[in-house]
Amino acid sequence: MSLTTSMALRGASAAWAATAAENGVGLPSAHRRGAAFNPLARLSDLRAPDRNGAMLPDGFQLRLVARSGAAPVATRNFLWHGAPDGGACFANDKGGWVYASNAELPDGQGGASALAFDASGQVVDAYPILRGTSMNCAGGPTPWQTWLSCEEFETSLESSGQVWECDPHRAAGVGPSAPKAHPGLGRFAHEAVCIDAVHRVVYLTEDAPDGRIYRYVCGNADWPAGAPVPAGYQHGRLQVMRIAGLHRDANATGMTHRLRVGALPMAVTWETVRQPAQGQHHVRAQLRAAGEPVPGTAFVKAEGMWIDGHTVYFVTSYDSRVWAYDIDRQALSVRHHGKSDGSFLPTFSEPDNITATPFGDMVIAEDGGNMQLAVLRRDGSTQPLLRMLGHERSELTGPAFSPDGRRLYFSSQRGTAGTAQDGMTFELLLPDTPGA
Repeated sequence: MSLTTSMALRGASAAWAATAAENGVGLPSAHRRGAAFNPLARLSDLRAPDRNGAMLPDGFQLRLVARSGAAPVATRNFLWHGAPDGGACFANDKGGWVYASNAELPDGQGGASALAFDASGQVVDAYPILRGTSMNCAGGPTPWQTWLSCEEFETSLESSGQVWECDPHRAAGVGPSAPKAHPGLGRFAHEAVCIDAVHRVVYLTEDAPDGRIYRYVCGNADWPAGAPVPAGYQHGRLQVMRIAGLHRDANATGMTHRLRVGALPMAVTWETVRQPAQGQHHVRAQLRAAGEPVPGTAFVKAEGMWIDGHTVYFVTSYDSRVWAYDIDRQALSVRHHGKSDGSFLPTFSEPDNITATPFGDMVIAEDGGNMQLAVLRRDGSTQPLLRMLGHERSELTGPAFSPDGRRLYFSSQRGTAGTAQDGMTFELLLPDTPGA
């Protein structure tokens, strides 16, 4: 029995699958969409920093919920991991939720952990959900309430990262709920992943100088039609995106005349990956050296990814772009470009992890820049949501909303000391009413 099958039998995926079927998407992006009050629609200027160095808008409150090397729950003998990175929230059957968080640590010291919250928002448990892996960067939640943790490394053809599936509701162990590797999803410096459950497709990003946007199209043996969850990823096709009209292996970063906000969407095709069981950066280098075609278009430092409705969003931190891939039309456009005039726009730069808000907008975490979380609204406007002073040697990671949409979790990966051992995980409480 697979981990996904185990989760489905436990009933954890029922509500999520129903929402996905209703909306035609892989994951419900907004638990409170349609709410009368959207606290992110208009934000005040940021206030003076609080004791954590956080500059917040009026009405927002921040608290520290976990710190690397310390026990989040005094009665549990478990220490929060270093270098917290990508994360996501999952509802549990007790009215509370779980926040899963990766550990971007090398040499088998990585993995992922979880914080469990009760219905009132108090931390009641903490535990590991994945051990013994390396450089677990971002990842993504699945509609059946598992966490896909992505290893971001590639040192040779034979040594490269892969995707691990974890049960965020249980401590890592053995048996049906044990973490499971999915080598069929490719071997490369994985960054993020999202699921289109309607079309049974997995989308992935690669954080590399010549990175690619991937999709894995499940075969019928992987994910039979009508099945709520896949059985695995062994019989499908791993492909990379190519922008139509560009030569193979062309760098999208340099195509500024076509890839700008407001430009017409560009058609894309999908090309089969060569040697999918080997490190893809090294495979591409070998193909170039041999004068052979290199599949796909290059996206420099492709990082965060999220599915919202019929659109897959992803970012490239090198050029501060937010991209939007229309699943139905198979067309790519630029949603936001932070270097439209050759310099960074003031709101945010170097986007990394992203998540959809409960109100249909997007929250973007900076990898550097001004150490901000920013809001990118559907109308294209942007505004800082918060800024962390004194965290300049860190990066902000893992933004994720609680199921009720009232709380946003994120981490400062290296804290104020600038070391992996000083990671800090926070909860941002959003106001419920204007002027709260």
